[in-house]
Amino acid sequence: MISRRTFIKWSAATGAALAPALPAAAASGSDWIDALLVDTGYGAAPASTAPVIAFAGDVTQAWYRKIDPRWRRPGFVLGGITGSDTLFVLENLARQHGRAVTHRAAMGEPDARGVSLTRWIIAPVHPAMQA
Repeated sequence: MISRRTFIKWSAATGAALAPALPAAAASGSDWIDALLVDTGYGAAPASTAPVIAFAGDVTQAWYRKIDPRWRRPGFVLGGITGSDTLFVLENLARQHGRAVTHRAAMGEPDARGVSLTRWIIAPVHPAMQA
């Protein structure tokens, strides 16, 4: 059975996917995001009401120590401000845990490598919605 809190968080995350732009509250973490993943290689982590998981360039340790264990439990909604390359990796790992990117928005032009700073949300999805 799904808890009311989980239902509200999932509904909010899904609603954000339908919005044309991520609200400022979601970019910095809000009550319905369980954690905010930030690549500090792009600058300091923003103020956030959600716990911040910071890393600099390589998300591997954050994945093994913080994200993967939480994604093994139901209901964890992760927001992030990272490079599009990091998001690509997390998006593929998310599928294995019944999650998907529900919102993404580039925060600037791509660099010489084609990587742009991106804000995003990854949330649990219903199995019928997975490809």
